[in-house]
Amino acid sequence: MSVTTCDSTATQATTAPTAVRQYLPFSIFVVCLDLYLLPIMRLVFVGSDQGTLVAGAARVARGQVFARDFFEVVGPGTFYWLGGFFKLFGVTYTAVSLCLFVTSLGTFLSIYFLSNRVCRQRKLLPCILMIGLYFGAAWPGVSHHTDSNFFGLVSLVCLVKWLDMRKASLLLATGVLAGVTMSIHWPKGLSLITAILLWLLIERRRSFISFAVISQVLAGFCAVIAVVLGYFWSWGALRDLIYANFIWPSTHYGTVNACPYAQGLITNYWNVWTAGKETFSWFNGFAAILIMPFLLVAALPVILLIAGVLQKWKTMKPEVLLYWLCGWALWLSEFHRRDIYHLVLGAPLLLILCVYLLGERREKVAKVALQALTVSACCLCAFNWILVALATHRVTTRVGSVNMFATDPAITFLQEHSTPGEEVFAYPYCPIYYFLSDTTNPTPYSILVYNYNTPSQFQDVVRILEQRRPKYVVWNTTYDRDVARVFPAAVRIRPDQLIVEPYLKSHYKLIKEEDRIRIMERMSEDHAD
Repeated sequence: MSVTTCDSTATQATTAPTAVRQYLPFSIFVVCLDLYLLPIMRLVFVGSDQGTLVAGAARVARGQVFARDFFEVVGPGTFYWLGGFFKLFGVTYTAVSLCLFVTSLGTFLSIYFLSNRVCRQRKLLPCILMIGLYFGAAWPGVSHHTDSNFFGLVSLVCLVKWLDMRKASLLLATGVLAGVTMSIHWPKGLSLITAILLWLLIERRRSFISFAVISQVLAGFCAVIAVVLGYFWSWGALRDLIYANFIWPSTHYGTVNACPYAQGLITNYWNVWTAGKETFSWFNGFAAILIMPFLLVAALPVILLIAGVLQKWKTMKPEVLLYWLCGWALWLSEFHRRDIYHLVLGAPLLLILCVYLLGERREKVAKVALQALTVSACCLCAFNWILVALATHRVTTRVGSVNMFATDPAITFLQEHSTPGEEVFAYPYCPIYYFLSDTTNPTPYSILVYNYNTPSQFQDVVRILEQRRPKYVVWNTTYDRDVARVFPAAVRIRPDQLIVEPYLKSHYKLIKEEDRIRIMERMSEDHAD
């Protein structure tokens, strides 16, 4: 009896230091990541898609139903995920920051865990790369792209942990999280679950996976999909959901969003970093260092396809094969728009594979490449953080303070002249105004772009404006100017085909214009007539 007790005590004494060694790097990583993330969580890019998501989530928190009461082409998941934070903490920017912090911390911690699993060296590099690359690509801000990456990567973490622990609950969690991913970004969730099932079938042929394992993952995935469909059916919104997320995008989204591969790599990064520099200088050299991670992302398909030819899949560890399949699934799910932002958002697992493959090579060029990428990634992260610290200032809004690069005249005007909850109309796209000024959108649409939205949707907006008669309209003419750049495949519409503009000019008067933002006030009915 005493011998058994001594053995047990010795085992516990041995296990404790092992656990400390195993979890200490992750604890240090979390602390350092918190110090980096917390100061930038309140940064607001006025023209980003975050406005669509926070304004839609506020509608959900106030009782509206996605697709039935307001129309968006993205999946419902982010609206209800952020709407849950609004329910807990109020419709404030603090709730937005908390939601963003959770998803950001979870994403980068998952990348570090997955990298730590296969990379023998430079285990931090994929995470540092993604932090630097994420900035500006819809982050730091709430986005269906980053939210779907968060849930998708945590799903893979559960599956990788299952390889060690063999707990059925981890398989169920894998399926559930993949289902949540699909509710946020359905191409990504569908691609991810397909890749996971393919990996399970391949590993089954390698010997150790049964059909029961596959069925547990599928059960979790199908349960989430059933809950989502059942929820919208119960609210009479299932047909609206199918139209918004499947039927409408199949006929409108792809043609307008066609663009050159890696669009924005030069115009949105290099040209901005080197503005005003006509000859080579030290800053041009620094910009060359900063752009290296983006060049790597653009070249990833070629680099990894060559590496894949050189590596036989039968010799791969299970985790590596899983990363190959799911990495391409994430990348292809973002390939509907081929600009550099979407390529970055589809790259987390492929970057892990790239670092892993370079680390496995013995050639000097591989070591030099890893060193150069490490320096470049660290410089990019530091540059982004310092930019936020030095170039932004605090702006007080009705939903809390935020950091912005410049004070927006529309937000200032709405806070001074409108009342909380009042209806205003932002055209053609800047839904963040509704959220920051605590005003409401009388229409179901956060974006109105010709050849993207249908003529019937434009006519629906005019009908609502005539019925609701909001006092103020914010007309962002900078978006009109930038449509050709943002949507290069969009066909320019003729003046006689305009629908909303003639109505605004005949029923609203211009009272203020600043930085190409027009503030308009509704005329009296006699004047309008």
